[in-house]
Amino acid sequence: MPNHAYHATAAPGVVQRARNTHTGRKLERGGYLTPETVTMWIVYALTLIGNAVIEGGQLGGNTSATVAYGVFTWFTPAGYVFSIWSVIYIAMIVWLVAYTRQAPARPKRFTPTSVLFIASCVLNVLWLALWYFELVGISFIVILAEWATLAALYMNVRRTATSGAGWIPVSLYTAWVTVATLANMAILITRVLDGGVPFLNGLSVIALTAGVLVLGYIMKKTYQDNFFQIVFLWALIGVGVNVAPASGFVSGLVFVLCIVGAVFTWAPIGKLRQAVGR
Repeated sequence: MPNHAYHATAAPGVVQRARNTHTGRKLERGGYLTPETVTMWIVYALTLIGNAVIEGGQLGGNTSATVAYGVFTWFTPAGYVFSIWSVIYIAMIVWLVAYTRQAPARPKRFTPTSVLFIASCVLNVLWLALWYFELVGISFIVILAEWATLAALYMNVRRTATSGAGWIPVSLYTAWVTVATLANMAILITRVLDGGVPFLNGLSVIALTAGVLVLGYIMKKTYQDNFFQIVFLWALIGVGVNVAPASGFVSGLVFVLCIVGAVFTWAPIGKLRQAVGR
């Protein structure tokens, strides 16, 4: 994404109507009410509405869960794990508030951060709609694009954020979409192979679990980001729960890997080695 800013061209009518209210005039005087921030809030509100309509079964009774569990897939978290979406959506409101509070310090134009955020919202709803219609292959391409967009957004806010509220919500969102992308891939492969290959199903779960935990470890050591690994552990424990009826052995290995990953990520191993060396 280029570093130059983008001139605002969206939502002028909405901005003007907002300016005509008492709260709007107050926000405008403070420099918070800009075409950029107003557009971001509108797009995010539409994203939440779109998710509520689709997930509420208002388009014919289908939801993302009915598609995800239509065919048993080994690398899929148990149903309770998806409650993290509520946490993410609330966290992103906190992020939007933090971003809006910084509006007076920014040029009154669209920035790479706002463009990436808006793109992620559009891709979010597009993915869900495609998933609802069981277009799993196309939805995988879309969620890959969403993951790439969120990864770029994450890198951007880590460079510019002045507080945890400016980047932690994006970290949670990006980490979860990382797992969701892998789960989407697993569901696609399982459907193409009509249930998959039994031996490879278990092996892929172990390989993906290990790979995700390594990524969480890298994020902690490179960016001092604990939240990637926390989200990964939440999701992977759910994978272990989901796969337990199919293979207690694979499920047990997933849990063991989660414990090992947590120890390597947070245990003061270096200090322990120094203590032992003394």
